[in-house]
Amino acid sequence: MSLPGRIGRGILIFLSALIAAVLVAGVGFIGAGEWKYRNAASAPLGGVTIIPATNPTSTSAGTMPVLILLHGAGLSGRMWDPVRRGLDTRYRVIALDLPGHGVRREEKFTLQGTAAVVAAAAQSVAPAPVILIGDSLGGYSAIAAAASIPKSQLRGLVIAGAAANFENADYLRYMRDVTIIGILATFIDETEFLSKRLYKFGVSEEDARAMTAGGLSARAVPAAVRAMIGVDFREKLAAMTVPVLFVNGSLDTRKRLQEAEFLAAAKNGRVHIIENCEHGVSMRRSAEFAQIVNEFAARAFASTPPEAVRQ
Repeated sequence: MSLPGRIGRGILIFLSALIAAVLVAGVGFIGAGEWKYRNAASAPLGGVTIIPATNPTSTSAGTMPVLILLHGAGLSGRMWDPVRRGLDTRYRVIALDLPGHGVRREEKFTLQGTAAVVAAAAQSVAPAPVILIGDSLGGYSAIAAAASIPKSQLRGLVIAGAAANFENADYLRYMRDVTIIGILATFIDETEFLSKRLYKFGVSEEDARAMTAGGLSARAVPAAVRAMIGVDFREKLAAMTVPVLFVNGSLDTRKRLQEAEFLAAAKNGRVHIIENCEHGVSMRRSAEFAQIVNEFAARAFASTPPEAVRQ
């Protein structure tokens, strides 16, 4: 065999071996991910981070309106630090670490476990009225958790970047992400990698350090997606009577795929579009997002839900 032929054969063998190794690794990572999804411990209650208003008014803490903030996949409650600075100090703020994230990183992420964590946070401030606010994974979590809060206490939801269901076809995306993230995490420092990614969202150096300290995990992303595949969030929205505000970036085409259907499902919903913005609006436009929340909260907390009147 000629030299070029031997070189070509060697390259082919190398590429075949590399593909085989990737496939074997992928099967291993997917299998490990499925095992953890089916067997990891469910989230216990507790682990709630309560961030008080910096300049509380004379309103007592027991009745002070509460904003419960739910973060995106791979992050923690510290994701909300930039938004928190712009929130009205008349409101008490609770930033949670969702199961599988932050201080709960060893737990299994499920929507049921998330609902239990959110319910515990709401119960800790009852009978104060609450609004659930979530971005990306936090948005889906808010929709799933709303039914776990007493109707007399829940006053509304602000849902960002979460207006499209995860269909069965997304399972292929999940398998791809599990494989890629598993391989990358084997060779690189995922915390350092994700910390650098934060700057692309416009996060300041100080806030990036705080978010990093709160916990970053790329492995949490596909695990969270796996838990939401096949769930119809439109059905959950249809069961609500409270105001629901969908906040989406105009360029976030993937998470706006079913925006009209999600809006139609919500009996009392509306949409606010942030122009020239991609996914992650609360991080990319923190001050603007905080103002949107303030305006929504002022209206929602000023009204009395029909359920409260009947009780």
